Amino acid sequence: MIEAALIAALVEGRVRRAVASVHAAEREALADRRARAHELAAARTRWLHRHGAEASFPCGFTRPVLPAGVDDGSVRDRRTEMQVIAVVLPDTVAFLVEPPESIPSWDPIEAGSIARAAIREVDVVDAEGRHVPEPAAESFDPEPEVDLLIRWEGDDPGEQRLTFRSAWLAWRAARRFRGPAT
Repeated sequence: MIEAALIAALVEGRVRRAVASVHAAEREALADRRARAHELAAARTRWLHRHGAEASFPCGFTRPVLPAGVDDGSVRDRRTEMQVIAVVLPDTVAFLVEPPESIPSWDPIEAGSIARAAIREVDVVDAEGRHVPEPAAESFDPEPEVDLLIRWEGDDPGEQRLTFRSAWLAWRAARRFRGPAT
């Protein structure tokens, strides 16, 4: 009976140490994620200040296709989501993305820009390119993805599509492009 109690105490001690080490690893990972988020936010703030930003706002995400690796994985395997921040500058709207963890820099990456005066159309469309009406309120139910479509004219006309998981959020961004901020 004493032996069983000693074995139980020994096992319980090992379990507690194992659980404590898991919790410590989780706390450390959480602290690392928080520190990275803080450094990225501070670097983005410095970038906004250096470039004279008038406003910035979340602008959905994009799914760039990464170059093929040595294993020639499928296109789906090489896609990643990158959150996009739109930045209203004096003459342009720039699109920023966070640097991947593999790059030794906190500075945001300017993924492109559009001259404010060149923007001609802003709409929210579904996967088939059909107009999505502006909802009266945000839905809490899952929605199909929609794209914020921005078209511009000028020397290099084109369009940019940014994906949202909410039509309400996409329209919120569209209003920023249509409103006095741009």
